[in-house]
Amino acid sequence: MRAQRQLLFRVTLLGVIAAGFAFVVGGNRPGRAEQPPPASPTQPASAAPAAPVDEPDRLAVEKALAEFAKAFSKGDGKTLAAMWTVKGEYTSDDGTTFRGHAALEKAYTEFFAKSEKNALDVEIASIRFPSKDTAVVEGFFKLHQGKKELAVSKCSFLYAREDGKWAIAIAREWPGDGLMLRDLEWLIGSWEAKREGTTVTTTYEWSKNKTFIRCQFSIARDGQIQTGLQIFGKMPSTGELHMWTFEEAGGIGDSDLTRDGKKWIHAARGSTADGKVMIATNIITPIDADSFLWQTVERSLDGESLPDLPPIKVARVKAKS
Repeated sequence: MRAQRQLLFRVTLLGVIAAGFAFVVGGNRPGRAEQPPPASPTQPASAAPAAPVDEPDRLAVEKALAEFAKAFSKGDGKTLAAMWTVKGEYTSDDGTTFRGHAALEKAYTEFFAKSEKNALDVEIASIRFPSKDTAVVEGFFKLHQGKKELAVSKCSFLYAREDGKWAIAIAREWPGDGLMLRDLEWLIGSWEAKREGTTVTTTYEWSKNKTFIRCQFSIARDGQIQTGLQIFGKMPSTGELHMWTFEEAGGIGDSDLTRDGKKWIHAARGSTADGKVMIATNIITPIDADSFLWQTVERSLDGESLPDLPPIKVARVKAKS
């Protein structure tokens, strides 16, 4: 009986991993950096490169964006509106455009009245200067609204210098559509789920250039621990999100990722270490910033249907202070 239970656990465990249940831990293990060769005695080391000519302007624009995020997080609509040019315009993620200080202040004030405890981070991807007095910023808004899950959207700014001060002339925001890896940024961190003596622990983190999200996972039961790695990325050939799973015991799986409203759908398939073929549809539904539901349905093992599993709540593991 115990042997049958162990076999069932192993098949279920491998199926879970191959189907994409392991929620992803980022295993960032930097290797030893290569040291540059010493300068030749007959060839002195080159001098440090000079700072770019536009470095002071770049720092000034970065400061202006930091002040923008700070005012937003304080819910200060008046200060925010004053950071724009007189005829500045903002197009929100739903396509609505606001023009001028009065319209901007009104829109921000109404937004803050409906939504408390906002915190905004602006991640800068690039800054370029098409002319002496204009700067184009590309990046991402990261909005925290109370207990809601993190919302990430693409954004761009056109800054103009007026009377020696950088002000926003045009800003646009694009919502996540389920096709950006950034739409999964809310997963970054460590998570844990428990059910019937089984504990699943996962940790997600970005790769160095935020090209991939990496996850290391462990599943513990009856004194046994199974571990593995998952990689989330965007397929260059199709533009679609994809996930690859590698179990330390030898199982391999992959999933196509799509989004249906708040739900993330993983169309998963894989092979256990002993060659069994697993197919499943996994559904992840965010609840708030610190929890989500996971469920696997439409499962099969070597063509034989398996029952759907009930939803399980996954909770964020808070960092110890």
